[in-house]
Amino acid sequence: MYLFAAWLFLHAGNSAGQQSPVYSQYMLNGFVINPAMAGADGRLRVGVSVHDYLMGMKNGPKTISASASGRLLMSKSKVSSGKYIRGRSGKVGMGGLVFSDCNGLVRRVGLQYSYAYHVDVNTARTAQLSFGLSVALSQTSIDSKSLEFHDPEPLLTSGFGNLSYVPDAVLGVLYRYKAYYVGLTASNLFQRSINFGEFDYDYVLYRHFFLLAGTSFEVGNKFSFSPSLLAKMTSNSVYQAEIAAQVSYKEDVWLTLAYRTPDIASLMVGFRAGKVFIGYAYEYNFSVVRTFSKGSQEISLLYRIGDPVRRYKWGTRF
Repeated sequence: MYLFAAWLFLHAGNSAGQQSPVYSQYMLNGFVINPAMAGADGRLRVGVSVHDYLMGMKNGPKTISASASGRLLMSKSKVSSGKYIRGRSGKVGMGGLVFSDCNGLVRRVGLQYSYAYHVDVNTARTAQLSFGLSVALSQTSIDSKSLEFHDPEPLLTSGFGNLSYVPDAVLGVLYRYKAYYVGLTASNLFQRSINFGEFDYDYVLYRHFFLLAGTSFEVGNKFSFSPSLLAKMTSNSVYQAEIAAQVSYKEDVWLTLAYRTPDIASLMVGFRAGKVFIGYAYEYNFSVVRTFSKGSQEISLLYRIGDPVRRYKWGTRF
């Protein structure tokens, strides 16, 4: 049982997908990928998502997350003692994210606070460069009570089931030009090791690097086409790429097709109800995983307020 428990713990950490939560519907809320997107378009976004990675599998991986991000408005200008005093510039965005990532008996809970700063690149305010920094804290635990040990068991006496707290940071940059955007993110910057008890399990939270890019084209008066690319790489040389194509009708209904290497295809649908966006994603794995899983699914809810035109008028309207 000692070898089984150690293998289970190591196996849960060696996969890049398990160390970093996967968000299939990142198009709805890019802030979960890049902290520089906090308030980048001038909107307030509050989102919740649930991702079940292996439906039908007992204790399969699952991620639950909640986030909120937006832009700080400029306070009103005033004249004091004969001097013109201007309030906040409206260039600052802030956000927060909490998540619970479970994989069998391994559970990681984390939270992060994000600060973003947005700079207009040209006088026409059609281009914007954004920087984001997040401070994070995560807690990893092993549900050792669910394991069937045979006495005596050295794992239990070594503190294998104790909690492990890890501080970390996330850095992001985003460039937007009209309907085009490209962003880079580096997470798990500290690349901390997690220790449980007296044994060396070599469990490291490797650095993750993300490239997110996309655009949107108007097709007629009612439809739009939005392709996007999400590429991932870790410091231990694990690579993954995803391409997606979304067709929307008046931003009220949308259909998205995506493919994630090496062998996952996704179908996503959603609709808008006022200020609330509801999305559902189904993923099918063409690998051997399909023999014991019915696929993956993700349900996302997003509450969004704000006028996208405002993103180019922060200096004059607020």
